[in-house]
Amino acid sequence: MRYLIINADDYGVCPATNEAIEKIFDDGVISSTTIMTPCPGALDAVRRAISNPKMNLGLHITTNAEWAQRWGQWKPVAEAEKVSSLTDEKGYFFSTVQEFAQQAKADEVLLEMEAQYHFLESRGILPTHADSHMGSVYGLNGPSFMKETLLFCGKYNLPFRFPKNIENVKQIIGINELPAPLATMHEQVVANAKLLGVKLIDNLFTCTVDFAELTGYEKMKEVYFYLMSHLPEGISELFLHPSLAHSPVGENNPKWSARVWEYQLLLDDDFRKHIEKEGISLITYSEIP
Repeated sequence: MRYLIINADDYGVCPATNEAIEKIFDDGVISSTTIMTPCPGALDAVRRAISNPKMNLGLHITTNAEWAQRWGQWKPVAEAEKVSSLTDEKGYFFSTVQEFAQQAKADEVLLEMEAQYHFLESRGILPTHADSHMGSVYGLNGPSFMKETLLFCGKYNLPFRFPKNIENVKQIIGINELPAPLATMHEQVVANAKLLGVKLIDNLFTCTVDFAELTGYEKMKEVYFYLMSHLPEGISELFLHPSLAHSPVGENNPKWSARVWEYQLLLDDDFRKHIEKEGISLITYSEIP
């Protein structure tokens, strides 16, 4: 069997993204979305999710702020003095994953995860799963925080976006061969997740074609159709970043067009029919066999 979870990342980053993702739940093809609780659009995202029973909401663990200068500042959800290793001198998240990885203390990373979870829980939302914004906890740019992440997910019974099959992930992170330390880390994470009862996916996919080569919507559509036609057996996640064009984050950012195209794709009836034609079963994280 081929099972597929389609997840929309970055819910809460801005109202244009929130509006797009809610529209897809109403009229498109999608399994779930994951919310960035430190972002300025988080409360709007929560309001939409509470009022719309079609929406399945997970936690997009956010520890860096690459777009904060474009719209609002991204601060930790936890008390600032308790997670000071995660922030700059002004109390804001670092822009890059590299800065985060170099400065962060593991116990403070775990504390911030807890705070982001309770941000949702206190507002009546229990996340269906968790994943990591820009893979900041994976250890691709320095220390790994996967031990803390698995403990956190085990505590709250959250499946986590981490693929057991590493082959297609090489394309996502842009390498031909996984360095030995990362290969060892991957094996350890899979083993530890099993011990802790944390559900993982088998495969992870997204569009890996460079933006310069995406000449428009039809080209992107072609890429995603190819991925669906070659989807392997097991439980796969396809993650995208759909949004509307009128976003303060996307202003003067040509690459934001790719997010608008992904929004079009998830509303495109041809894409839904292609998934059905391939015999792929669309599921949510709550329905993982």
